[in-house]
Amino acid sequence: MRGVGIILVAAVLALPLWLVRQPAMPDYPAHLATYYLIAGGASQYYQVVWAWLPNLAGEIVVPLLSKIAGLELAARLFMTAALALWVIGPALIGRALFGRFGLGALFAAFFAYNANFFWGFLNYQFAMGAAFVVFAVWIASEGRRGPLHYAGFALALLGLYFCHLFALTALGLLMAAYEAGRILELSSRRMQMERAAKFAALFLPAACAFLFLKPHGLPGNGIAFDFADTAFDKLAPIEQSFDNPSYVLAGLLALFFAVGLWNGWLKLDRRMRWPLIALAIAVVAMPEWAMGGWGVHLRLPPVLGALAFASCEFRLDRRSMQALAFCACGVLAFNALALARDWMPRDRQFGEFRSAIATQLPVNARLLTVLDGDAIGYRSDQPYWHMAEYAIVDRGAFTPLLFTTRDQHLIRIVPPWQKFAAATAEQGSPPDVDELDDLAHYRIDEDEDIANVFPYLMGFQCAYRQAVVVHLNGPRTPLPPMLKLRWAGSFYALYDIVPDVSCRKT
Repeated sequence: MRGVGIILVAAVLALPLWLVRQPAMPDYPAHLATYYLIAGGASQYYQVVWAWLPNLAGEIVVPLLSKIAGLELAARLFMTAALALWVIGPALIGRALFGRFGLGALFAAFFAYNANFFWGFLNYQFAMGAAFVVFAVWIASEGRRGPLHYAGFALALLGLYFCHLFALTALGLLMAAYEAGRILELSSRRMQMERAAKFAALFLPAACAFLFLKPHGLPGNGIAFDFADTAFDKLAPIEQSFDNPSYVLAGLLALFFAVGLWNGWLKLDRRMRWPLIALAIAVVAMPEWAMGGWGVHLRLPPVLGALAFASCEFRLDRRSMQALAFCACGVLAFNALALARDWMPRDRQFGEFRSAIATQLPVNARLLTVLDGDAIGYRSDQPYWHMAEYAIVDRGAFTPLLFTTRDQHLIRIVPPWQKFAAATAEQGSPPDVDELDDLAHYRIDEDEDIANVFPYLMGFQCAYRQAVVVHLNGPRTPLPPMLKLRWAGSFYALYDIVPDVSCRKT
């Protein structure tokens, strides 16, 4: 397989990003609004406060690129680069190990479509793709590293830290396990200590940035494990669309990997045994929450899958190799087409919503997102959680769910509005219709979400002037009388929120 083939595979997988304007990633609208504000977009409710955060990949790249390409094109280019790096990075690792691009790169590409990509964890997806490339260069430079090489790697690791902290942590685990295997092969204790010291020194700049530059924010829920709830997520390192894990494809790939190793069709490079073992242990041990962020357990399973195939040399006859390559390319193309087909209807929905708010929503509106859970039923509602953030870009609005956590994001809410918005990731979902009355009247009752997830929405009718209720055209739940219909869309409705007498006392 040649390098041009790798580029073509990356292009095919990225095609859905260019067939829609608004990809149906839950976090994408909030990221787009963040880029808009950093690039100088107008809103009286938000300000940009620069800080040395380990979560700045898109926040740096997209606003700068938007000066040339425009905001949404710049965001699309960034997402394309993030996805392409998940194809190119593992391919480069295979080339560093075996001296050529092999069939393993094709199979590693399946894992580019993963839960992190579909949720819209854009900084992690980009940074982890870049981490693959750094790891490939580290392997390729074996035996040829001088002072300039070490300085370059230290700078690369520092840059990766500012792109995304967890991606640096994952790369550190891989590099440390790789180095452990190489160090154990050295005969001299002195040589072992020298190599270990040189390796540890690479991470000193990033460690200093974390210890001395990272701001301290609100406490999250610490490290939280839920092995029963996250087990199935960890078994699905591949997805075809949001909340649509490919258990069959993942299982077939795992079976092929195991049988291939057993029968000698695949040969694992011995240098990668320790990194893969360390990564597998980390996959099992990953918590659901860490450092105030959710979805930590989703990060490493696709890394393990991509790295496992990138670390293998295929030992089959030419015809078998061609057949496997043909099948892999066919499935990858099918996955890309299936994703485009899934995204297009939601793209039309988001386009409808943005067209409506352009004429029906006042400039500087204060817009609340509400879910009609009974109407939505078993359909995924997460792609609509941040839909209101398009109103920040299009109308300079205020919404409760923009990313504004102090130690994770650059955007701050201007006083006094910060008390009416989510303060942590735990509060990052919209309320349901049947919770509005309790929220309006400060009733906690037996609903733990009122006190724990939506405390900032107590008396919401005094702060917000409009609400978008997402119902996906299901049978509607009766709404409290304070909501007056402004505009009815195909899958949502815009309402004016009428303040009640309690608002006059505040």
